Amino acid sequence: MNTIPQASIKSLLLSCLTSIVLAAIILLVAVLPAEYNIDPTGLGEKFGLTALAQTTDTAPHIDISTCTDSKSPTESLWKDSVKITIPANKGLEYKFHITKGEVFEFVWNTDGTKLYFDFHGEPQGDTTGYFKSFKETTDNQSSGTLSVPFTGSHGWYWENKSTQAVIINLKTRGNYKILGLR
Repeated sequence: MNTIPQASIKSLLLSCLTSIVLAAIILLVAVLPAEYNIDPTGLGEKFGLTALAQTTDTAPHIDISTCTDSKSPTESLWKDSVKITIPANKGLEYKFHITKGEVFEFVWNTDGTKLYFDFHGEPQGDTTGYFKSFKETTDNQSSGTLSVPFTGSHGWYWENKSTQAVIINLKTRGNYKILGLR
């Protein structure tokens, strides 16, 4: 007669404890770095798992609202202000070097002429041509706050499809280095 072997209480407890320990190790080494960019052991960065969190759960936060009027009382709080001329039927980029985790605030507008734009960032040292678009549309104004997801150059590509030059009034604040026209 065949009998089914019965597990002892001791072996069941040992199996449960082993499972709990393995689950905790996987959580600390793989899940937290890959999902939340929390790396208590340092192995997540070594295995390249923290990069996964940067493209998912720590995706850039951008709040888009209408531009403030140039007579706004908060105008004096802007760190930098620049006028950028986009020639007729041309495009150009204006960039800032910003470190991961910094908060970058901006507001820009034109005389009413709508421009195609791509607000994006490129990781420092990347040679693959990768870039992350934060907002891509056509408008005559934009404003917002970006929690920078990676160190590198961040800014706009504007394209003027009209037959007249367009002037952009750009105001920014945060901790950054101006790279300017590219």
